[in-house]
Amino acid sequence: MGTIEIDGSTPKLTIGNATAEDATILFDGNAQDFYIALDDSADDLLIGLGSTVGTTPAISIDENLAIKTYGDITMTGTTPVLTIGDAGAEDTAIVFDGNAQDFYIALDDSADDLLIGLGSTVGTTPAISIDENLAVKTYGDITMTGTTPTLTIGDAGAEDTAIVFDGNAQDWHIGLDDSADDLVIGLGSTLGTTTHMAFDEAGTVTKPLQPAFCVTEDGGGQSITNATETTITLDIEIFDTNADFASNTFTAPVTGKYLMTGQVIVDAGSTPNSRFNSLMLQFVASNRTWQFRSPQTYTNEDDVMTIKGTAVVDMDASDTCSMNFFASRNGASGATTVYNNGTVPNTFFSGYLLG
Repeated sequence: MGTIEIDGSTPKLTIGNATAEDATILFDGNAQDFYIALDDSADDLLIGLGSTVGTTPAISIDENLAIKTYGDITMTGTTPVLTIGDAGAEDTAIVFDGNAQDFYIALDDSADDLLIGLGSTVGTTPAISIDENLAVKTYGDITMTGTTPTLTIGDAGAEDTAIVFDGNAQDWHIGLDDSADDLVIGLGSTLGTTTHMAFDEAGTVTKPLQPAFCVTEDGGGQSITNATETTITLDIEIFDTNADFASNTFTAPVTGKYLMTGQVIVDAGSTPNSRFNSLMLQFVASNRTWQFRSPQTYTNEDDVMTIKGTAVVDMDASDTCSMNFFASRNGASGATTVYNNGTVPNTFFSGYLLG
């Protein structure tokens, strides 16, 4: 036999007579046979290896035009493109039909997200999503393995970058403030708002919201009664981070160890026999009192003496601490006056949360 030619305006070759039987075109090769056939029992069009319909299929097309391949697909050429979908408003997916678990890569067209997820239904149990702005969201843990795993955030451009921790009541961030070249840790999801800690390129660490205060007497000369413990009036705030000092008293905002430093300078006046016998400075905290005594005794009139102290005070949240002073003099007459020289804080009380 030779070539069969079917011509005309609407040529047609019909194989089969609409009865329940397979119909086949067989390519009888030297080393391999191939067929194009109707598997009538499955209602599938098959392309396969061999001469028997249904054995070693390569491609099948069912009545819904669903195409199944039974081997690898290789796309060659300079710009090979595989298009899934027809630009209509519908989800499209590649489903990996596993033994124990199925996975999919899909377009969630209603959300305009590309999804990688568990299962065969688009949108169920997503693992990774990419939106139209190329924002990537993961729904599980990320583990980086290898000898030198590196996570790079940013592209060396002049922009801020941040990791945001999306909490229930509060958000937090760790980020690069690129304009200041600082690594910052702060409250909220926006870099630069409410910075709690910053590290600069020189390794300097700053904590702008760390509880700290420094207060002094107004220079009016508080009068101290002889041999009477008195709270020093400190009504000028040099600084008071977070407003924890009021009414001559510091109130701890959090539990921690606080470094307290104080100094009092007093003047006995010029009254004869009014010299000091002893001075005592106290940090009066909620859990204990810290005392500092002067080892000196002055014998001259018009004594001016200084006493100072430093202590690390253990405080619970809402504990208080104030600075008290006690002076004992030979003569009870005359005033003991707290000395302070205006802008020079000779008498002061300060504190800082160490941790």
